[in-house]
Amino acid sequence: MSREGLERLRTVLAERIGVPVEHGPDPGRVEPLRRQVFHAVTGIDAYLTAVEAGSPAVVSLRAQAVDLWQVLLRLAAEPLEAADATPATRVPPPAPVPRIEQDGGSTCLRSETVRVGGALVCSFSGDMTLDSGPVAARALATALEHRPDLLAVDMARVELLTSTGLNVMLTARGRAVDTGIPLVLVAPSRVTVRVLELTGTTALFPSCATTEDAVRYPRPSAPRT
Repeated sequence: MSREGLERLRTVLAERIGVPVEHGPDPGRVEPLRRQVFHAVTGIDAYLTAVEAGSPAVVSLRAQAVDLWQVLLRLAAEPLEAADATPATRVPPPAPVPRIEQDGGSTCLRSETVRVGGALVCSFSGDMTLDSGPVAARALATALEHRPDLLAVDMARVELLTSTGLNVMLTARGRAVDTGIPLVLVAPSRVTVRVLELTGTTALFPSCATTEDAVRYPRPSAPRT
């Protein structure tokens, strides 16, 4: 199961049954077979995205992704007449990941926070700038209010980090230090690493290569007050 394989299957199926639902002229009236393919592709794409991001959601998404992959292989291999004759069984959308907070209020930055044991993983995707600073600040503040035993901040998909974004991170770190909550970065992007280097703040933010490494980061021995 890979992105290349998914793209090949999508191409084969598009030639056989037409364009996927998202590109159709009337998504509400497309054939059940096209809808089935669309949901399968969406579920597999969500799993592959989680794998690439090192997200803890991989565990909960893998079994469903394997099932959906088999659906696509079957549809691509069998004669179109047989596929059309198969009773239309609705393929469920990807199973939801346990979320603490999700914020898409900014067009240039998205955030999502999930719980992994006693830790919280706050992931950002996009640009952390003046416009999107409130999104990042709100996500981090909310995560700290839940009093996790560790806060991991996934910066792998941060494409732009300005002084505003850095100040948001420094403020969150200060609050974490005050409450005894370790704050670590997960797979910081090249842009993030460069900004930390230029501002001399690299040492303030321990980083881990994966989410799994981050949630194993040492906790404080003394209880928090």
